[in-house]
Amino acid sequence: MPLSSRHPRRPILRPSCVALAGLLAAAGPVSAQIAGPPPDSTAAPLPRWHVGGTVDAGQPVGAFKRNVNNAVGLQAYGLLRLDRIGVISLRLQGGWLNYGREGQRSCLGTAPHCRVTVNLTTANGILSLAVGPQLAMPLGRVRAYGYGLVGMSRFATLSGLDGRLVPDLVGASENFADGGVVLSGGVGLQIPVHRRTSLDLGVSYESHGTRNYLIKGGLTDRSDGSLGFDIKRSPANLYAIRVGVSIAMGGRPQRSSSTP
Repeated sequence: MPLSSRHPRRPILRPSCVALAGLLAAAGPVSAQIAGPPPDSTAAPLPRWHVGGTVDAGQPVGAFKRNVNNAVGLQAYGLLRLDRIGVISLRLQGGWLNYGREGQRSCLGTAPHCRVTVNLTTANGILSLAVGPQLAMPLGRVRAYGYGLVGMSRFATLSGLDGRLVPDLVGASENFADGGVVLSGGVGLQIPVHRRTSLDLGVSYESHGTRNYLIKGGLTDRSDGSLGFDIKRSPANLYAIRVGVSIAMGGRPQRSSSTP
């Protein structure tokens, strides 16, 4: 279907990108001051398993930006260290990124007179799961990292009761979906705040290829009881800024180097 005309939106993440870049640049010198001397070769090995979670703020680019303003969601990941000092790891990552939500009061049941009304929420989002290598480099106690992932993603429109970013899955329905391959990559810093816990700051890029999807207002109720779909189709790519935590699981955490 043809794209509907929409007023251009002001990207709100550009100042955030500049701020994050400044924070990443400053993190290294600050960490060096508090870290003391770098760890030597006799330092205890890092725990093999790490888990983490982040809050993501996404900025669509290209044709996707003409239909979607911004996105927000949650990501969870696990790391399996493949060497003693954690330079090479296997990263498994999944999450939900919401790019549109609307709510309305609706009647529960089909009686002529509405006895019970409920909050009906419709959410448009991207569900993804991907895996790939991650490389890390110690910078004092701070660790810089970069990763590349390949996996599957699903652009889905869900309707359910009393939802926020994701409708309540009890009684929720998937009204429209389109799945495919996702390629993503990212870089970031992990800054230790406790023996096992690190602050995770990063940026990422996701390429979902050309997809069919709905946006806010794209799902309507017709007078005959059927649903109307205003389907958009375009390449669906975006950047994301992420802030979260990483936690070492098991083993003995290092004293003289970072816990990524």
